[in-house]
Amino acid sequence: MNQANVPSKGGHYSTWKQAGNLVFVSGQVPRDSERRLLGSSIEEQTAATLDNLEKVLRLAGSSLTNLVKVNVYLTSMSDFQGFNRAYAQRMGDASPARTTVGCNLNGVLVEVDGIAVVESPNPTGG
Repeated sequence: MNQANVPSKGGHYSTWKQAGNLVFVSGQVPRDSERRLLGSSIEEQTAATLDNLEKVLRLAGSSLTNLVKVNVYLTSMSDFQGFNRAYAQRMGDASPARTTVGCNLNGVLVEVDGIAVVESPNPTGG
């Protein structure tokens, strides 16, 4: 997978960094590589966000099933149930430790960052 499939970052940070056998992925949002919003409902935006997280994890040599910790940020905690349904459907049996907080996001309903175990390291970093 090349980085053209990963949403562009909007600031001075790395999309992902590896430390030992762990990869740390910066917050992913429901935007495509052109920064267009993907979906309008919390369920659609959650699916798109997890797609983006998965793309970065694959680039880094990992996967959603190797996540050990995720942080979830929701614009509105009233979206928690819809988020949780979409998250559970996508994650299946994978159940990393998770923190969910409500906060002000820049035009999206959800953001997710994560820490995962690396299967096949990609030393280039993101």
